[in-house]
Amino acid sequence: SPEEIAIAKKYGDEASALLVAMHEILGHGSGKLSPKLTQEPTFYLKEYFSTLEEARADLTAMWDVWDPKLKELGLISSPDVAKAMYYQAARTALLQLRGIPKGDTIEEDHQRDRQMIVNYIMDKTGGIVRFTRNGRDYITVNDFDKMRKGVGMLLAELMRIKAEGDYPAIKALMDKYGVHFDPKVRDQVVARYAALNLPTYWAGVYPELQPTLDAKGNVTKVEMT
Repeated sequence: SPEEIAIAKKYGDEASALLVAMHEILGHGSGKLSPKLTQEPTFYLKEYFSTLEEARADLTAMWDVWDPKLKELGLISSPDVAKAMYYQAARTALLQLRGIPKGDTIEEDHQRDRQMIVNYIMDKTGGIVRFTRNGRDYITVNDFDKMRKGVGMLLAELMRIKAEGDYPAIKALMDKYGVHFDPKVRDQVVARYAALNLPTYWAGVYPELQPTLDAKGNVTKVEMT
């Protein structure tokens, strides 16, 4: 839609950076285990632990992005950053199929987590919709409130699963929402991308920052190497 395009252009980069920051700091840093567990969650959740952990971190960011405290702290420029993040999350389930050229299953943990989130919300709340227009498939946000409700529902369940080491529950979620996709849709996505002549992958180059402090410990300048 014109709104989605406009918000993506203006706030897409900010939304991506904020998602990563909150994913790593708030998402992976949150949660509490049941005292009944005698082992780490990885012992109980086995091959699904990494996917659960990535989804839990994404969902934490997607839940907290609407908190007005972010604006109060100067960490977000506009409430539309939250909309940009939600639009990105919805689109990714379709766009990431470009990176899976063969088969009809997703193996990588981040890709599984993104698809699980989108499919779960479509099924449970209808906050995300999938439709076909002029022979092409699209995914977008239908209702931001309903999408956030779905984010909260799935986040609560993943928190519980990790806390209790509930392997059957995470396996059921993954089997239903996170693993399989329609290869015909993937082929369509690959063909659409081919017409754009874009690189398949991007890689970040991360600098090292060295601050210079004054006598009071305040940063006076930062050198980047």
